[in-house]
Amino acid sequence: MGFALKVYYIRFKLSYMKNRIFILIFLFHNVSIAQDVNWPSDVTEITTDINLTMLVDLDQNITVNGNLISNGALLGVFYQGDDGAMLCAGYTTYLQDEIMQFGVFSDDGTTPEIDGYSAGQEYIWYVYEDGQSYLATATYFVEGLFDDVFQTNGFTRVINLSIEDTEEPIEGCTDSLFIEYDQNATVDDGSCVTEIVNGCTDPSSLNYNAQANVDDGSCMEIIMGCMDSAAFNYNPDANMDDGSCEMSSYGCTDPGFVEYNQEANIDDGSCYTEAVYGCTVETAFNYNPDANVNDGTCVLETEGCTDPEYVEYNETANLDDGSCAVLAIYGCTNPEYVEYYPPANVDDGTCEILIDGGCTDPNYFEYNEDASVDDGSCITLIVEGCTDDTYAEFNPSANSDDGSCEIIAFYGCTDETAYNYNQFANVDDGLCEYFGCTDETAFNFDEVATLDDGSCVPIVEGCMNSYYLEYNPEANVTDGSCFTLLVLGCMDEAALNYNEYANVDDGTCIAYVEGCMDEAYIEFLPNATVDDGSCSTLVVEGCTDETAANYDFNANTDDGSCSYFLLNINYSHFGSSTYEFEAEVLSLLNYTILWDFGDGTYSNESEVVHTFIANGEYLVNLTVSNGQMSLNDEVTIIIDIPDLITHEIEDQLLEIHYFDLLGRSCVSPIVGSFYIRTTKYQSGKVNIDKVFYQ
Repeated sequence: MGFALKVYYIRFKLSYMKNRIFILIFLFHNVSIAQDVNWPSDVTEITTDINLTMLVDLDQNITVNGNLISNGALLGVFYQGDDGAMLCAGYTTYLQDEIMQFGVFSDDGTTPEIDGYSAGQEYIWYVYEDGQSYLATATYFVEGLFDDVFQTNGFTRVINLSIEDTEEPIEGCTDSLFIEYDQNATVDDGSCVTEIVNGCTDPSSLNYNAQANVDDGSCMEIIMGCMDSAAFNYNPDANMDDGSCEMSSYGCTDPGFVEYNQEANIDDGSCYTEAVYGCTVETAFNYNPDANVNDGTCVLETEGCTDPEYVEYNETANLDDGSCAVLAIYGCTNPEYVEYYPPANVDDGTCEILIDGGCTDPNYFEYNEDASVDDGSCITLIVEGCTDDTYAEFNPSANSDDGSCEIIAFYGCTDETAYNYNQFANVDDGLCEYFGCTDETAFNFDEVATLDDGSCVPIVEGCMNSYYLEYNPEANVTDGSCFTLLVLGCMDEAALNYNEYANVDDGTCIAYVEGCMDEAYIEFLPNATVDDGSCSTLVVEGCTDETAANYDFNANTDDGSCSYFLLNINYSHFGSSTYEFEAEVLSLLNYTILWDFGDGTYSNESEVVHTFIANGEYLVNLTVSNGQMSLNDEVTIIIDIPDLITHEIEDQLLEIHYFDLLGRSCVSPIVGSFYIRTTKYQSGKVNIDKVFYQ
């Protein structure tokens, strides 16, 4: 399975933490078969008479090529068979962050071939995932019962398994200017064929480019509308005419007036008489003498009984003629129906069920669909289900077969965790068998287990409380031998924090070191434990660079605040096209501020929040002046937001001049010196600022 390895084993022993680390160094060759790693399909294939208990308690999850080995992978130990193949002596299913255990079988000695481990033999580990076997390096915990080599009926505890990365070069197109570009490729294989052409690839867009194969976000949505500026419904945003242009038509456009003209689209002031809608027919029942516009609601007079509570009620009558005489009683007037109501004189259509006795509940075998009155004959409740016991769906409680019998019953163990699990069984026969410790005298006796797997752990009595000196980490049954409580502390009498009651040194001893212990002083000694009064010079933070604009001659500790410009623009993005700007002015008093945001708007505030209403590149200019000196700074803001109006603002730089601090013109400024810079733009704007030439 997988690519073959040529393997060498080197053993190192480290005394630290009583662990022994075995490091497997393996060299990869070109793909060739060096050893076959044979994984068994079932533990019974490798079972012999004697085994060792392998406990896998990893301090970190296993990875290969930077990826975690997934749950369900296999971990196993192997030995070399007579034919040179790697044979499994024991394995388990890998579970992340879980403690696992399995048996490692020994060579039984009853056959001439090697079929397991021998005493003192070192382990060879493999990890199997996705059809690939990986040689692994193991780290063991060696103490007490645990050893790092095979011992008959012994115990081994693994605390780390690692796999050396085996990732190979990935071929593909490595040129990002081609469609076939593969960002994961490390070796170019000549597959770069189609050069990228950026543009709008949406055929429904106004600027669709048929040659483009990569959309660059430049597509412009088609806006249909009237593009004739002389039309009444002219749309200035339209970029494709849809033939909807309408010419102007004058008249009264207010439907609230009598003179309203529904054809007019421009009001000419001809609305005079306010409209009053209603019935204008004088003979109608609902005639409105104030109406001047008939709304078609006129109702002619109809005489009759207008009270719906009487038998004589006429729903079309709007003028009561006194004919209401007999009060109406609604109900079923037919005595042959269950709903019959003797006092009723007006049938309301509620007669539905003819009188007929029987079982009226369809959930019973005795149900009579023709019965309208239940006579108490419902006795046997219907229970639907599969009534054939040769099918997996058989329901012993069912008395009515519903056709749900589909799968022939196949008896066997249906528990996937059982040793004899039968994947084809669909009805459990109660005969499942389980591996575990079957020794009732063992510490880990498993009452569910039916097959002993050699995992039984003998009872070890002792002190199990780690807070006592008598604590035995291998004990699994307490015997009351805990007497002396642990007292952690420093046991070094020369230490500053010596604890005379401690019986276990916890490594907290603090050495006696004299020095200044106050961080507020220059003389502060970080590792001092006893203050010797040497603190004398207080720390004064500030800018210590004499060439900086904010140099502080009192400072003795530089705090990184040095600034080499008299004026700075600080700004932050609030989202969308909104920014907050703040002017930072150094060594200048009684000054005024002028912000020019490059979009035709200005401000005199020190701090200002500004929103750009269109996409574009904006040169934000800040000028500060006190009448004697003028400072200038600028910053470029680029707005590029979908659906925001595109508006380009350009102001070409025409001239730039430098002057020294005495006002003399400098043709060739010297790097590292301060100058007064004057810049002139095509718009006529002139900026003067002090700069540090670099």
